[in-house]
Amino acid sequence: MKDALYSQMEKIEHRHWWFLAKRRIIRAMIDRYAPPPPQGRRPRLIDIGCGTGGLLDDTADRFDTLGFDSAPQAVEICTNRGHDVKPCWLPDTLPAEPESADVCVMSDVLEHVDDDAGSVAAAASKLRPGGVLVCTVPAHRWLWTARDDAHEHKRRYSKPEYARLFEIPTLRREFIGWYMAWLMPLLVAERLARKITGNHETDDLTIPAPPINAALRMVFASERFTLGRVPFPIGASLISVHRRVEPAPAQTT
Repeated sequence: MKDALYSQMEKIEHRHWWFLAKRRIIRAMIDRYAPPPPQGRRPRLIDIGCGTGGLLDDTADRFDTLGFDSAPQAVEICTNRGHDVKPCWLPDTLPAEPESADVCVMSDVLEHVDDDAGSVAAAASKLRPGGVLVCTVPAHRWLWTARDDAHEHKRRYSKPEYARLFEIPTLRREFIGWYMAWLMPLLVAERLARKITGNHETDDLTIPAPPINAALRMVFASERFTLGRVPFPIGASLISVHRRVEPAPAQTT
C-alpha cells in the first residue's frame, strides 16, 4: 500500500464507517470462535498486516497483542501508539514463535502478497492447536477499480480461489462466506457510475456526512449477527475462520 495512505488511515480509522464496521465484524468472529482463555495467562492475538493498529486497539482489552506489517510507516505509527509491532515480509519472514498465538488475523492482506497460499501456511504455523485464523479479502475481479491499483492489490478473489488457499492439513474450516453483502448493490452502483462518468478518483478515505457515516456503519456492522450462521448469496468481500488442528496421522497399509 502506498505510504501516503497510512497517515490518512491513522487519522480516520476510528471514525470512518468502513473501518469501524469491519473491525466490529472481525471482533465478533474472534469472540465467537476463539478457544477458551488459557489458564494462567491472557490469550495472544497476532494481527498480520496490522496497518495503523485499529484492531490492536480494539482487542487489547481481551488479548496480549502482537502486530506485524511490511510498511515501515505502519510499524512506526503503531509503535508510537504503544503497540508491540514488528516488520514482516510474507511468507518468509514472520518473526513470531511457532504455535504461540490463540488468534491470528489477516484482514485484507492476502491480496497484497505474491505468495498468498504460502502466507496462509505461515500464519497457520503460529497458531496453537485449537487457535483460529480469521481472514478477509476483496472479491470479484469485475469490481476492480483504480482504488485497487492505489492500494497496490494484486488480485480480487472468487470464492473457490479463496477456499483453496486454506487446504492444508493443519487447518479445519469453520466457515467461509461472503460479507459486505447488504451494501453490495450500493457499491456496484457506485462502480458503474464511475465507469459511465469516467471518474477514476481513488480517494476512498473521505468520511461521509455524520448521518450517512452512521447509517453505513450500522448496516455493514449488522452482518456480524448473520455471518457463519446464515450464508449471504453474494458480497463484495470474503471472510473466513479456520481452526488449527493436528494433521491426521498417515495411514499405513
